[in-house]
Amino acid sequence: MTNNWKYILLMATAFPTAAAFAQSGDAGTRAMDLERYEDAKSIYKKQLNNKNADKAYYTLGDIYLKTDKPDSAAYYFKQGIAKNEKSAINHAGLGKLEMDKGNRAEAEKHFAQALKYSKSKDANVLTAIAEAYVKADNKTDADLNKAVGYLQKAVERDKNNTTAYLLLGDAQLDLKKGGEAMTAYDNAIRIDDKNAKAYLRRGQLYTRSRNYNEAEQQFQKAIELDPNYAPAYRDLGELYYFAGQYDKALTTFEKYVSLAEKTPETRAKYASFLFLTKNYDKTLAEVQEVLKTDPNNTVMNRLQAYSYLELGQPEKALAAMEGYLAKVDKKKLIAEDYEYYGRILSKNNQHAKATENLQKAVDMAPDKVEIYQELATAYAKSGQYDKAIEVFNKKRTKLEPSNADFYYMGNIYRQAGEDARNAKNEQKALEYFKKADETYANVTTSNPTYAYGHYWRGLANANIDPELKQGLAKPHYEEFIKLAGAEPAKYKAALVDANNYLAYYYYVVKPNRELAVKHYNEVLKLDPANEAAKTALAEINKSGKKK
Repeated sequence: MTNNWKYILLMATAFPTAAAFAQSGDAGTRAMDLERYEDAKSIYKKQLNNKNADKAYYTLGDIYLKTDKPDSAAYYFKQGIAKNEKSAINHAGLGKLEMDKGNRAEAEKHFAQALKYSKSKDANVLTAIAEAYVKADNKTDADLNKAVGYLQKAVERDKNNTTAYLLLGDAQLDLKKGGEAMTAYDNAIRIDDKNAKAYLRRGQLYTRSRNYNEAEQQFQKAIELDPNYAPAYRDLGELYYFAGQYDKALTTFEKYVSLAEKTPETRAKYASFLFLTKNYDKTLAEVQEVLKTDPNNTVMNRLQAYSYLELGQPEKALAAMEGYLAKVDKKKLIAEDYEYYGRILSKNNQHAKATENLQKAVDMAPDKVEIYQELATAYAKSGQYDKAIEVFNKKRTKLEPSNADFYYMGNIYRQAGEDARNAKNEQKALEYFKKADETYANVTTSNPTYAYGHYWRGLANANIDPELKQGLAKPHYEEFIKLAGAEPAKYKAALVDANNYLAYYYYVVKPNRELAVKHYNEVLKLDPANEAAKTALAEINKSGKKK
């Protein structure tokens, strides 16, 4: 599916099939296509002493690499080389392993060896090297173009290599060359019109281009060709999720789980899907069941922490998140990890530490605007108001600010003003309160009939003029009452505030007994137990004076 979808980020890996040898159509490849990795391992381990040993060692290493077990991957690649020093494909495997670790220079040394031993003529070796570049974290267009070059050589050497064509399509798609990608997938279908994986790739391409109807047809075609082809059910389930058809999505995804091998990796995908459909209780139950037998599972430890937070258990979330962070390779951390850790820390009143982690999330995913709100809030809670505003201003460069943004920014200025006033720095307090008013004014200017905008300005001006000498809040509260009065239940608390202000203004500042009584009565109509209004009315009635 699309790389920027949160589902992909929750997954340990998308588990693509091994790049090399996939055109052979053997039982091992079939098992891998169906995501039955334990079956595939069993098949290839039986081949370690026969003429296919090179292939078996490489494929075993590749399976372990793709299922996030790099130590086991290294063992099999090295064993393949120990059995055959000039095993080009296993040198390519070691290169993929180093690339996965982020050791590009070491990876390319192994690739050079692989190309030397194969004389750059083995399509499987060329495809394996290309896959390393296509699947690399933080890959560049230069990496993808390098992969395209290797893959073009691969299909020149072997015109029936469907795997090379599929990977070529993936590389072109990442280069945003949708037409070339579709041509590559079509070539795979030309070679093998029963190739379910090629239709899966077509569906993924259509999903990325937001042609969801066509994507659904391609996934259904893959299922028609191979009713046991688990990945097609997975992506079709995701597609239904996109469409908001959550029941259908979950049913389809459960079909995927029933067909795919019952491994921690498959269960991690299912738990991820449960999480995205907001079934947090079910997510946690699935997670904890897997962790009994696989306590270091990256995705499950991640989802455990996330789920505790979503279930409103921040203390358990903190313990789970810190346990996860102690186990995971730091290179495997994603922006969501820092985002959730920041949110969890904030809920546990560790605001300074929360800002550090939320800032890391923003640095990793600068276009994910929802993180900016969390970061700004954390800065405000730690008393770093100027930084909070700075974050909101950065968000404004990414997305046109909404009324909610102006509300939060205005609130930060008001909070800063209150702190400054408590610290006896009245000049600074007034500066902040005026900034709050200016910020809220953006709402009343762009949307003058939005009642709350006027209420917020009333709050800011009441702080600019705390003795009510100038009555600065009065016109804003009056406008708010005019706009909100027809729906008193909806605006109850704010209407109580506004009427209390106006009642006091007419009782004490600009005496007008009739208007003071009117507004105090409005307060009691909304809040019959309001003691301040009762006391004031009693005093007015007792004195009998026209104030």
